[in-house]
Amino acid sequence: MKKLLKSPLPVVAGLLLVWAVGLRAESGFTVSSDHPDGIYAAGEKAVFTVGHSDDGPALPAGDISIRRDYWSVLETATLGADTAQTTIDYTPPENGWYVCAVTPAGEAKPITASGVVFDPDAFAPYQPEPADFDAFWAAQKARLAAQQAEPVFTPLTPEQLEIETKGNDKVVVAFQEAGGTFNNVEIPCLDYRPVRGYYVVPPHAEGAKLPVIVTYHAAGVSGAWCRANLIASIQRAKQFNAIVLDMNAHGMLNGQPQAYYDDLAKGELADYSHQGNESRESYYMLGMVLRLVRGLDFVCAQPEWDGRRLLCMGTSQGGAQALIAAGIDSRVSAAVGQVPAMCGIGGSPAGWPKLGKYKLGAPEAAPVVEAMSYYDAIYFSARSQAETFIGVGLIDTTCPPPGVYAAYNQIKQAKQIVPAPDGTHHSAPNTPDVKKESAAFIKAHLAN
Repeated sequence: MKKLLKSPLPVVAGLLLVWAVGLRAESGFTVSSDHPDGIYAAGEKAVFTVGHSDDGPALPAGDISIRRDYWSVLETATLGADTAQTTIDYTPPENGWYVCAVTPAGEAKPITASGVVFDPDAFAPYQPEPADFDAFWAAQKARLAAQQAEPVFTPLTPEQLEIETKGNDKVVVAFQEAGGTFNNVEIPCLDYRPVRGYYVVPPHAEGAKLPVIVTYHAAGVSGAWCRANLIASIQRAKQFNAIVLDMNAHGMLNGQPQAYYDDLAKGELADYSHQGNESRESYYMLGMVLRLVRGLDFVCAQPEWDGRRLLCMGTSQGGAQALIAAGIDSRVSAAVGQVPAMCGIGGSPAGWPKLGKYKLGAPEAAPVVEAMSYYDAIYFSARSQAETFIGVGLIDTTCPPPGVYAAYNQIKQAKQIVPAPDGTHHSAPNTPDVKKESAAFIKAHLAN
């Protein structure tokens, strides 16, 4: 590539551009900041670089935008078709979450972006927690405890095994031959759907004292990511010599034909995340949280648990459940929440599931914001006794950074948060730093 020749452009509304003319990359635009983690101190200047990833033909012209909370465009500049590299100096008028995005000519939305956060320690809850938050959840836990429930274990049917293994049962057979066991488990949960999932015990567990891993799943009903996963559970049990409870959020049956999940998604569980959200007692998520509590009571009653190591983990909705578990039960010793949902549900920008059909600030939304605040992971995090790992995507619009950082800042125990500046909701957990650091966190905790 030729040496790039740079010449300054005028400052336009505080946005300083520098362009360079040269050969172009064929793979598309790239955006990065001068802090690889995307984190800046209050009042610090960020320098973004918009360029190309490889040598190749010129890219079309487009717009570069600086955005607050992703959607609010503050400043723009034109990226010429003959531009190979552009740098942008930006000092925000106030601290918070900002994004540098590129939208090519003819496109309606950005095709690439990088996020930054200024003064992440300053993010706080969007409103004070409900005054009776603790009393409400104490009453719900007491209601659950008053109705004892025995777990029911059933072996997987041949049809379930076929669905779970997709015909390749080598992992399952090897695990069983080594002495490991796995079963469907079902535990009644008042009048709500029961706890359902897979219960996996590693070989030679009898008489041993082992850690427990409880895994939760992302939002949805019919997708594979929403369900308990037998193979992943077996692999975790083997890797960490741990008991594993893998439960789905909805009390769905394990290993069913796709039509079963499709019917639930279109029927009983359609738009479940907003069902009954006009009051805290009728909100769908009450059943989800009580299933979570029931699952924790179950694993803590197992004689093989060592009484110390209880790690809860999940992504998105599952990440929210992990944080909620840590806040509602002091027996949880560690929580891993990847791009956690339900952080800042009534904030701006709002975290998933947001308010549904209600518009933030509208009078009719007030009772919904109040009801859903009892389920906000921000307030559970303030009560957590668990060491915690959180992965956050700095271009995640589903579970935006302000709510995630607000939850993180409430945690008083040992904690770690790893940002992915170019991480979307789907990609952030698999970015190299987040993946590496979360794996190290889990390994270190379970080894202690």
